[in-house]
Amino acid sequence: MHNKFSAIVTKALRPTTDALDKKIKMNNKNKVISMRIKEFLSVVFVLLFSTNAHSGIISNGDFQSCDFQGWQKDTDSTGDPGATGDFSINNNVGDCSAVISVDVTAGATAFNANTLFTALDLTVASGELQLSFDWDFSGFDDGSFFADSFFVSLSNGTGGLFGADGEIGHLIEASSIYDSGSFSALLDASFYNQTNWTLDFTVQGGFNSNSVSSKLNIDNVSLTSVATSVPEPSTIIILFMAMAGLIGQQRFNSKRG
Repeated sequence: MHNKFSAIVTKALRPTTDALDKKIKMNNKNKVISMRIKEFLSVVFVLLFSTNAHSGIISNGDFQSCDFQGWQKDTDSTGDPGATGDFSINNNVGDCSAVISVDVTAGATAFNANTLFTALDLTVASGELQLSFDWDFSGFDDGSFFADSFFVSLSNGTGGLFGADGEIGHLIEASSIYDSGSFSALLDASFYNQTNWTLDFTVQGGFNSNSVSSKLNIDNVSLTSVATSVPEPSTIIILFMAMAGLIGQQRFNSKRG
């Protein structure tokens, strides 16, 4: 009699037990899906919103100390000229920038050229290095072949001048045209983790009657480590379609449960 009663109770409770087991399995499945969605979102966040690994590698690149801290000056390859008009700080109510001049009327003493340079930290753990700066070249020369000119280069410390591509040349080729602009480029991987490299800004005096009257103003000099790549739009679309599928599956399972 007892066994018969137990069998009846077990049979009566089986639908409830089965339903409970099914609900537990569904909840576990939803937890797995939720975990996958969170993992997916973390991947999307890394891909889309990766920030710079580090910035401000160049010391005092914005010259907001209003002096040449972190920079070195050279006149005609003889070193720092001292208190002359060859190098100066343009202080606009605390917004400072650097000026390299060959203007004799402003006290410049260079016979050939003035160079302002700073050491580069090319350490790279991941990503790429992006170099950028603002420049303004002005004066009273005629812009001809023999006029005052300026150029910007990467120097290896032994006299070699290079462009961002790692080839011999300049970041900005020698120009006698008065103009202004912003430069930005990714450095070739051959520079990574190298030492004794500098960023050089040079102003060279010309040979016209109006020469030695020019100056180069520079500001916002930065070398920044950036993310290696950004996913293409098609990749982003595929990722979001996958996420939509996971969310849809979770909702379907919830309704069934």
